[in-house]
Amino acid sequence: MLLLSLPFALGLPLAWQHVSAEEAVMSATFAGKPWTASFTLAQMMQMAGKPMLNLSGTEQGSPTMTFNSMLVLKDPNDFAGSYPLKTGSAANSANFNILDSGAMVGHVRFGSGEIVIDKYDAASRTVSGHFSASGKDESGKPEELADGKFSGIPVTSP
Repeated sequence: MLLLSLPFALGLPLAWQHVSAEEAVMSATFAGKPWTASFTLAQMMQMAGKPMLNLSGTEQGSPTMTFNSMLVLKDPNDFAGSYPLKTGSAANSANFNILDSGAMVGHVRFGSGEIVIDKYDAASRTVSGHFSASGKDESGKPEELADGKFSGIPVTSP
């Protein structure tokens, strides 16, 4: 029986075989320079009884730069939608941290902009979308995050 099924198993077209999920990607332009995350995270959690999504990406290097956001989900079963960023709120907030040799050398709080989840794929549990934001660093200097895109980011639950 094994010998009869072996050619069939090996002869399956690639489209019929289970291949890994698309690679998670997050990129943007920060302070006029390209930024691409080395790794990404989309984690579901509960805060004050509300479903939240922590969406972030980190570019490793010197310095290490991390985009981090917390979104109050409109629907815990379908994350698609627009999430406007608000100043001074834990809900729908975002920031950008810059670390060099483990020390914080820059921090930007975004007071305006939006994160849009264009697609939530329930089967693969991934999110894709786009984002942009503007804010100020700790010295009050304006900073811009533009042309942000993310795709295929797996959503995890604690």
